[in-house]
Amino acid sequence: MTGKSDLSFTGLTEDQAFELHRVYMSGLTVFVIACIIAHLATWQMFPWFNFGG
Repeated sequence: MTGKSDLSFTGLTEDQAFELHRVYMSGLTVFVIACIIAHLATWQMFPWFNFGG
């Protein structure tokens, strides 16, 4: 069992914190890719949103 000295202020061990960070970052990556695809699809379907000129 983990002693109190092994825990951070969040109550997670270092291994648990790294695992949580890995899961969070992979979810964030999927979200950003989905947003990019949605923006490109919107721009493709509605080209009058082209603010470049």
